[in-house]
Amino acid sequence: MKRVLMAVLALMLFWPQQGMAQSATPALNANDWNFVLVPSFEVPPASQKTNNLSVVGLNHSLRFGQMLKGLTTGKDGQLQAIYALTSTADTNDMAPLQSIQPYALLTDRAINVTSVQTGNPSAYNSSAALVATIMGNQPRGTYILAAPAAVIGELALALGGSGAPLPDGTDYLVLAGDRLPLSLGVYDDGIGPNPNYPAIPLPPLSKSCPSAAVTVKAPAPPGLKPYTSQTVHLIRHVEAHPTDSFENGNYVCQGQWRALGANELLMRIMKRRPDYIFTSNPAGLINCGSACSYIRPTLTVSPFAIQSELSLTLAPFQWNDPEDLARALFDRASPYFQHSASGATILVGWEHGNIEKAVKILFASVYKNPQAAAQLPAWSYTDYDTVWTLSTDKDGNLTFANSCEHIPTASLPSTCPAFWQ
Repeated sequence: MKRVLMAVLALMLFWPQQGMAQSATPALNANDWNFVLVPSFEVPPASQKTNNLSVVGLNHSLRFGQMLKGLTTGKDGQLQAIYALTSTADTNDMAPLQSIQPYALLTDRAINVTSVQTGNPSAYNSSAALVATIMGNQPRGTYILAAPAAVIGELALALGGSGAPLPDGTDYLVLAGDRLPLSLGVYDDGIGPNPNYPAIPLPPLSKSCPSAAVTVKAPAPPGLKPYTSQTVHLIRHVEAHPTDSFENGNYVCQGQWRALGANELLMRIMKRRPDYIFTSNPAGLINCGSACSYIRPTLTVSPFAIQSELSLTLAPFQWNDPEDLARALFDRASPYFQHSASGATILVGWEHGNIEKAVKILFASVYKNPQAAAQLPAWSYTDYDTVWTLSTDKDGNLTFANSCEHIPTASLPSTCPAFWQ
């Protein structure tokens, strides 16, 4: 009984609200350190074995992004960085990134996707080390960090000097002040659960595709161990470049309409629920003036994965490695994506230039047919609508065909969709 009482007292001391989250708006002072800690939103039950948010969690993230955008409006200059953190025990956990990406989209900011080691605050890559790096090398201002609850607890410990389980009803924490330990506020964002997948009204569909239909075939060469009776649908990330010079690793508001709204159209093209969703690892970097995590291919296929209750399989190689992409999908000798030897349907979200290179390598090098590779179309820089489909028959012979979602980029709104309670 004494131990229980001591635990309750410790919880009440650490959380100023005696275990209850506030609904008031936290102050973010420009001359202070402000760390906004966002625990991952709702995930499916463990029995589903996915690494994504649930539909409830997706709705929460969309509404939370709007709420947090309102909280930081007029304070853009003090927003220093946004982090999506996973534990090194589960680096494929997509929930932290999916929880905070809608806010990053609304603020035109990059996200730093990285992993921290839990359970050892002295480790070089611990939550405490990350806090020390930020406060030792970066300017004061506002830092947004989304992470699993265990990581949030360690961040709060490093910043506030105490730790305890999060109280019920907590949606985010704010630790603020001019020096350690920072003062803690625990907040309820007021967002209720919504189990319905977001209804996104798309513009009228186009009647034609951006690229003329092409079919290219190649027989399986001797010595290749192909995946047989397999169909792979490759889509590019959604709209990302309002100007040629814009780059932060994320997509833009036009892309959010497509990412959320294209699921039914993709199902029409695929004709069945895929067995796998394969995409680049969002921890990979892209050159944007500073090191930005390249998250948009992964976030493009995330809504489909969430609605379909499927995991995202993250590539163990870089997004700009087209040969490994080609072989991982079609050569059973590749160590990078071991999947069903026959009969699989795979949805792939990737960068279009490397899709084009990968498919040319597939025909020219893996299938040893440069004549067929020369017949493949180019993928236009402005084309976000096209879908490339690669299929093998029971003998591993390869066929290429192209189609599209029929969503015209020019008709997509330039402002993000709004979501209401």
